[in-house]
Amino acid sequence: MAWEHAWLLAMLLLAGLGLQGCKNITKIDTDLVLNLPPPPTPIPLAVIPLPIETSQRPLPPLPPVTSSPPSHPLQLAPIAPQPVVAPPESVALPRLIVWNNCSKLPIWIASSANVPQPATRNVRILPGQSYSFYIPNAGLSSTRFWPKAWCDDQGQKCVLGSSGGDGQDCPDGGCAPPIDSKFEASFGAVGVDCATKNEGCDWFDTSAVDGYSLPYKLEMSSHCPQAKKIDCLGLSLADCPADEWLGDVGNQDLRVWDHLSSKVVGCYSPCGKLSYSNWGNKVGQNAPNSDVAKMYCCPTPPVSPQQCRTGPVEQTAFVKLIHEKCANVYGYAYDDAVGLQVCPAGTTYTWTLGCPTEVVQG
Repeated sequence: MAWEHAWLLAMLLLAGLGLQGCKNITKIDTDLVLNLPPPPTPIPLAVIPLPIETSQRPLPPLPPVTSSPPSHPLQLAPIAPQPVVAPPESVALPRLIVWNNCSKLPIWIASSANVPQPATRNVRILPGQSYSFYIPNAGLSSTRFWPKAWCDDQGQKCVLGSSGGDGQDCPDGGCAPPIDSKFEASFGAVGVDCATKNEGCDWFDTSAVDGYSLPYKLEMSSHCPQAKKIDCLGLSLADCPADEWLGDVGNQDLRVWDHLSSKVVGCYSPCGKLSYSNWGNKVGQNAPNSDVAKMYCCPTPPVSPQQCRTGPVEQTAFVKLIHEKCANVYGYAYDDAVGLQVCPAGTTYTWTLGCPTEVVQG
């Protein structure tokens, strides 16, 4: 074991030099060190797996629902999480966190063009996982987020939620009507007092003015103790009115049928049924301010907020369903007393999405 004695001698030499203080070391005898036999090959240690931080959590219980892929062929997204690149806290905070509470399939989230992150307008969220949207601390107005399902591997050409917009590619046969469940917010500036300045406030809602698609729940952080609870997890497409009286056009089926799979993928609001002609909706050729649609869509002018609230839309089965199963949510355009909420900027919103309810024609 000559090499062991040589290395021990070298170590003692270096230790002795070190005791003299680094400032006194000017040269090490390189001949002594460099002529030593090579050290033994180290024995590799066992590989210990490091914990992987994930955003998974146990799924809270949901009402029993079923969900299956549409009958027409789709290229389904591969199972892989989508990372979040977090900006510095001095620039932006995760002010909207979206959870996929559907154990059956990935859900994609689309966002309006002004949302700065992610670079793509479609984010895939796997079952039991979440995605955080970072909103600038300076604020961001007029944002919109909505879910999509049964998409290709880019989050495009979806059966549910491909209603068009910036960065959105519609499926064969055209865009779906924009009846999606949605979260809308104008985010205020963090650090500005909401009690004295509006720019320090978040104004937000989850709107069913156009219709709805997925059940959901919205929770606000402790920054906003006055916020009203929003729990629409019991809202089902099976509850969508199939025989709604809409004045001049008579009784109408508000269910949105996918034109390829014959599945229900959403529910029109009365205004949506009268004003969206997508997918062959024959009564959807009316402008919102037309005589047929104006008392259900309530554009101002010609319809005042008071006229809207006392008109026929308040009494529709659709609005009553939203108020019953989805409290504190807009059921029509001037439902402000129910739907519009305000919280201090910096509040975190957690939006939990459930599975689409399977309803087939027949």
